[in-house]
Amino acid sequence: MIMSMRQGKQNRHGKVEYMGCMRNADPILCPLSALAFYFFHRWGRQGAERFPSFRQPEDYYNLFVFPGSARVPERPLSYHTQFQWNRKMFRAVGIHSKEKTHSARKQSVRHAELCGVEETQIRRAGRWNTDAMTGVYLSYLPRAFMRSIAGFPKEGKGYFLPRAQETPEEALRSKIWPETDLWLRRMEAYHPDRDDNEVVRLDLAGSGFLRLLRALRVVLLQDSVVLRRQFPRHPLWKDPLFNCEEYQKFAARVEGSLVNVVTPDELIMQKYWPAHEAVAKLRHEATTSEIRGLRLRMQSVLERLDQMERSSASFAPLWIQQGGTGVWIGPAGSVHPPPPARQPPADGADPGADVRLAGVSQEPSVFPPHVLPAPAPAPAPAPAPAPAPAAPAPAPAAPAPALVPVPPLPTQYPLVLDPQGPPVAYKMLRGSNSVFQLWTEWTLGLMGGPSIEALDRCWGAGWRSGGGEAMFYSRRRKVIKEIRRRVDAGAAKDERQAVDQLEQLRGARSLDWLCKNIPAG
Repeated sequence: MIMSMRQGKQNRHGKVEYMGCMRNADPILCPLSALAFYFFHRWGRQGAERFPSFRQPEDYYNLFVFPGSARVPERPLSYHTQFQWNRKMFRAVGIHSKEKTHSARKQSVRHAELCGVEETQIRRAGRWNTDAMTGVYLSYLPRAFMRSIAGFPKEGKGYFLPRAQETPEEALRSKIWPETDLWLRRMEAYHPDRDDNEVVRLDLAGSGFLRLLRALRVVLLQDSVVLRRQFPRHPLWKDPLFNCEEYQKFAARVEGSLVNVVTPDELIMQKYWPAHEAVAKLRHEATTSEIRGLRLRMQSVLERLDQMERSSASFAPLWIQQGGTGVWIGPAGSVHPPPPARQPPADGADPGADVRLAGVSQEPSVFPPHVLPAPAPAPAPAPAPAPAPAAPAPAPAAPAPALVPVPPLPTQYPLVLDPQGPPVAYKMLRGSNSVFQLWTEWTLGLMGGPSIEALDRCWGAGWRSGGGEAMFYSRRRKVIKEIRRRVDAGAAKDERQAVDQLEQLRGARSLDWLCKNIPAG
């Protein structure tokens, strides 16, 4: 029910304001139920006042809902009368309050605050300090306030009245204010061009009040079933309306519906949803906190690993050697690898051959610095010559096979990853057309040597200062960037699949062809 107001303590300029109410979950506190029983006591019960005429607005515009006198309904209710009756009611039920006529307004605000209604909604309900947006553009109906006062969730979508599941028949409704239907039909049949109109004009206020009475008839009949059980000795129940056959059948249906109340599933979910939402929120916060802690710990581990890679003083020196391959990890000053063992020359062999096969040369190395070729095996000793036959002349000795030159070893055995030290030149692998081998060298390293990424982190571009190596590095880097681009774009689920895709793209062609046909990223 929506009411309009044109005057009040907060409205001294005749501005039209609105406020509304809805059916309460408790029929004792329901304002619509109270208004319906009041109108029934005034116009509907046996021996009540005559129903007012709605032939023309002048017949009912001067009537007050709460008149100052039952004999003179045109006289308004005075403040003194309101004050005296409120004081009598408070004394009868034992309520001690300094406010009398203002107590309902004050207690409704406190009740709304206890129900969790926002302060803005309470201000809109009481029209306290309303701003221009609220006064001009927003609706005057504070819905959250209205719902909470009526005993329903302030969020909405929880309006359910078990006593309103059964609707009374039209025959029973027409026993209450039967004149309502008559005057409403007359108003709806009005036409300005007709001469047999039974009303002077179609009045929106009058027709609206008649429709309100039709709705209040249903409220009265539904709430009376519950109130009769709580107040069985009230004299109102002696009225013929509550003793007729139609009402007895309707009351039996309502009582049966109240015994077997089936709450809608949506309301059940809304009832328990706040608890589930709170639990889910706590679990989400706990999971988020754990993930945040794991992230911080992983970041700490990555920082420590990066520090270990960059700082040679953060761990003890380490020398790894397998066969002829050796890798030194540690400060450059502590490098003292043992010299390679030299095989004694065979009888009659060239003493310099041993040096060419396994010795250490001072010439620059063409092998990668981290690859140390294993010492060449010593030549087998020559077998003892067989005794020559007496008759034939001895055959000339076969020429000795030519020695295959072995590339000399690097000047320094280990490759020291020391960021404080000078960069050491490194030569990437040549002659390979395998994308997988390139990826392995770039991320892990080949034959115990450092990876290209480790060299970049340690010395930047210092290890490839030569023009040829820098250009070779730039071309091969296109393949690495393409592998990672495919993974990031979702074209490959991981780097291994991206490597296989590029291998298929290369086919039987060379890795140089693949580098030249990949656009620079």
